[in-house]
Amino acid sequence: MSAGLESRSLGGARRPSALVAAVVLLLAAALPVAAVVAWTNSQARPASFATHQLVAPTTLSATGGASVTLSWPITTDTYASGYHVERGTVSGGPYSLVGTVTPRTTLAYAETPASSGTYYYVVRSFYGVWESPNTPQATAVVTLPATWTSRLYCTAQAADTGGDGNGYETNPTRACGAPDASAATDVNSGTNANTACTNAGKDNHRFYDYGFTLPGTVASINGIELQAVAGVSTTTGTTLCAQLSWDGGTTWTANKSVAFTATGLTTYTFGGAADTWGRAPGAWGVGDFTNANFRLRITDVANNTTRTFSLDAVGIRINYTP
Repeated sequence: MSAGLESRSLGGARRPSALVAAVVLLLAAALPVAAVVAWTNSQARPASFATHQLVAPTTLSATGGASVTLSWPITTDTYASGYHVERGTVSGGPYSLVGTVTPRTTLAYAETPASSGTYYYVVRSFYGVWESPNTPQATAVVTLPATWTSRLYCTAQAADTGGDGNGYETNPTRACGAPDASAATDVNSGTNANTACTNAGKDNHRFYDYGFTLPGTVASINGIELQAVAGVSTTTGTTLCAQLSWDGGTTWTANKSVAFTATGLTTYTFGGAADTWGRAPGAWGVGDFTNANFRLRITDVANNTTRTFSLDAVGIRINYTP
């Protein structure tokens, strides 16, 4: 007799003791209908408990994309309460519970994981704390839609080499933080009339410590957008140039440039949702945007040395696929 109970032979006229019979009745009352043992005292052999295992759905299908939809056929166990949905990131598990579906006649479940990737699912029937074995595993590939980080602003800056060597020499900290119409200035910029962003006679300034907090599960960096709020004393022959570094300023992207269209503080946009600033697709990684690694360099270019540039803010946001 299972569950550690002793039994007495039922052969002939002998019957189970009163104690054993009472225990059996208590067990029968506690078990669900499909697991209750029928006691037969007319058989000429020792009695035994029959057991039953919850039946899982026979199949499981999964459809991926921006979210996951699962579906399965109904379990044949009519006393089942519903289903437990479990997900893993490795084929064959381990799996973790992600959803409970009731009642038994509900045969679908949808969810959106936190990041893109390949996920593995199983479903189990359940009744109380009892569970069936797993269904066959189903696989779904999730590609979440691209999204933007918040636009962030530098909290640190420093003049770079080039030109007269002092960058935005007047109130340089005003170029960090959100736009507030209070600007840093680069007076009488540069040491020559050359109009190339890469010319050594042009004034440069670095901006950094943006505090990006990209999730570690980012699937891809799709693009980077810079908005510079800037002005200039005279627009003729003036250009604002920008470069990005991913290794603390050792290596820089090629310059992007915009021509000034107004003397007053105006917003100019560099890059965009699908612009990786000349780097190959997939080259940018989450680690490139830490405060230790990420840098912006602004270069002021004019066709004479009497121009004065103003810079109110240099905000950056990143387009990524989770």
